[in-house]
Amino acid sequence: MKVLFITYGLSIAGGNRAIFEVANRLSDRGYYVEVLALGGDHSWFDVKVSVKYLELPKRMRTLLRAYSLIKYLRVKEYKYIDVNTFAKRLGFRVDLIRPLAEAIPNNFDAAVATYYPTALSLWLSRHEGLRLYFVQDFPELASADGHYGLRLWDLTLRIPFNAFLAVSTYIKNLILERQYNAKILVTGAGVDINVFKPSKDKLVDVKGKYKVMTIIGSNPWKGADVAIRVLSEVSRKLPIHAILVGDREFVDLLIKSVKHSFTYTVFSNVPDDLLARLYSSADAFLFTSYVEGFGLPPLEAMASGTPVVTTDCLGNRDYVIDGVNALVAKPGDVEGLANSLIKILMDEKLRERLIENGLKTAKQWSWDKVVDKFEEAIKGESQ
Repeated sequence: MKVLFITYGLSIAGGNRAIFEVANRLSDRGYYVEVLALGGDHSWFDVKVSVKYLELPKRMRTLLRAYSLIKYLRVKEYKYIDVNTFAKRLGFRVDLIRPLAEAIPNNFDAAVATYYPTALSLWLSRHEGLRLYFVQDFPELASADGHYGLRLWDLTLRIPFNAFLAVSTYIKNLILERQYNAKILVTGAGVDINVFKPSKDKLVDVKGKYKVMTIIGSNPWKGADVAIRVLSEVSRKLPIHAILVGDREFVDLLIKSVKHSFTYTVFSNVPDDLLARLYSSADAFLFTSYVEGFGLPPLEAMASGTPVVTTDCLGNRDYVIDGVNALVAKPGDVEGLANSLIKILMDEKLRERLIENGLKTAKQWSWDKVVDKFEEAIKGESQ
């Protein structure tokens, strides 16, 4: 069978990693798989399938680069403006959904939308095979493109696709709120325990200090400012060195805004093998998102033998159990997160219990199980 994944962009992101993991493994099982993308660069991942990029008109490419730059710089006026409104202010209209719809071929047995604009493109396309929607996005993510983005996201969950593939129970419930009789399979996400595993090879080794790793994302729901404030709070009581994964310029700017006494190292554009070594180098992993569709990093940390402190960010409820395989605090609770982090660093028995149970948890979440759900949707709906 032939399967097409339709993507919006292929920059480094957890959602894109999930797409590539599934695409590669479907290919290993004998499927012919292609990925169609509006833009981006997939060189950061070892993709085994064909990736084709839609060539947009020069004026539209220029617009998108300008829009991305303005969003990155967070110019106040455009902080939550969608690309269509941005184009209108410049005097012309942009439509990314229809060109992508027209580029979707009709010679695939199944086509999988992977982000809310691609869901609309798939629905408007001439594709006659199975129409599936792999849903990883949530309201806060769509809101980054303004009210326009949020309305489109809501609309896509009301479209009668052959089946929805929800990355978590949280996402499943969002779909059911809008379409109570939708066919939904919860795929979960996976972790490759051949890559993410305990290691004695410490990439960061700072003597006399506890090492705490966290991932710093620039999107508001990632809680980056919370992470820095937690680290600052902990550093008042314990000597710590922070392992920060994220854009260096953004991280440096964020840290300057908070009075702190911890040292830190920044790693940017990190491939999986390096990320795994960073997890293993840390004495604890801190995750501060307000909301996530699934929230894969804590699971990767568990697989790497690193105890986890995380927020209750909804998507991670499928695998995180407070006091069993992680310590959990409310989103934005700096004091609660800091106290949990101190407990993990100071209580050796607690650390050992969380590490042991975390390793057991990680083994239950494989990418092969995720692909099983995709196969169930593809084969079940094609019969």
